[in-house]
Amino acid sequence: MRAGRSSRSWAAWVASAAFHALVAALLLRAGERAALRAPTETVEFEIEVEDPAPAPSPREADPSPLPSPRQADPSPLPSPRKAGRGDQKAVASPSPPPGPAEPSPSPAPGQAGRGDEIDLSFGALPDEVKGRFAGPAPEGVVRAKPGRFAVDELRVEMERQQDAVANVDKGRADPLLYDYLRGARSRFLDDAEKLADDLTIGPGDMVRAWGRGYMQTIDDINRGAYSMDAQREASNDARNEKSAGADALGGYNQARRHAERGAEQRRAEVCLNVAAGRDTAVTLRRSSGNAALDRLTVESFTKSIAARPVPADARRGLACYELRISAYRMPPLPFISCGVGRAGLTCVWPFKKVTSVRGRLLSVDYPPADGAQAGPSLLRKPR
Repeated sequence: MRAGRSSRSWAAWVASAAFHALVAALLLRAGERAALRAPTETVEFEIEVEDPAPAPSPREADPSPLPSPRQADPSPLPSPRKAGRGDQKAVASPSPPPGPAEPSPSPAPGQAGRGDEIDLSFGALPDEVKGRFAGPAPEGVVRAKPGRFAVDELRVEMERQQDAVANVDKGRADPLLYDYLRGARSRFLDDAEKLADDLTIGPGDMVRAWGRGYMQTIDDINRGAYSMDAQREASNDARNEKSAGADALGGYNQARRHAERGAEQRRAEVCLNVAAGRDTAVTLRRSSGNAALDRLTVESFTKSIAARPVPADARRGLACYELRISAYRMPPLPFISCGVGRAGLTCVWPFKKVTSVRGRLLSVDYPPADGAQAGPSLLRKPR
């Protein structure tokens, strides 16, 4: 009995020892793994470096202004309190002694320096880029009084121009003005014909001229300003009158009028300020785009005025003239036409180049009489 009990107690002791040894082994293994996973401890320290250099005297102060916040470096050095082991060299290196500061060169515009900030505003863009967003410039400013739109002034100016044209249409022009036109025509006619002959009329220009003339005729018919049966309606016997569409020769003339209306033209306008007792000046009001034609127009009227001075009883006024040269080619119709003109006998045939020179009085603007109502009026003046 005792032998059996002693064997059992020995076995229980061995089992208890083995169990405790296993538990101790597991705890040691868990402790090693926890030690491996624990973060490394960061050692923080602070190093203070004293500047051995003496402070600069007030005479050696830098007169240059302090740099602006934009020119300063925005990336400061790391704080020594937060620096780790890897930043020991950067923190421990002493800064150079502060001496007389030299002004740093400012970076060129459009080039960002090391510490400059990039300006992304609209004002930093180049001028040519800003012009793309600005839009087209205003064409003009209407003349107006402060706080009032000058519609009446524009209307008066337009009526004044219409009255100036009506003075010529109604025959209210001084005969002296027509004498100036005849004198100028005798001087510019030969040279103007040479300039008209120099106008280039190629195949493309010829076809476009015919198309322009035809479309202008269509527009006049739609507006009622042109009627092919005008001659029939003017006569009292419209039943027996021959229709314009049935006239073959009239059809040929109609095609020529279309080509003439669409001709290549150059026109220059000059104005003469005619007044008794003073010299009359010639002013180019509208350029033709041809320097030779502009010069010829001004010189011709200048010589015409010099040949006949302004009489003492002449009425003061502003007379404007036009000198026009044109060239076109005849339409491709089977015909030949001849006539007697200034150059003698001349003939035309299909595709022949025809030139013309014309000078005329456009308008005469008389100043308002003494005692007339000044300023704009809502009443339309009679022409």
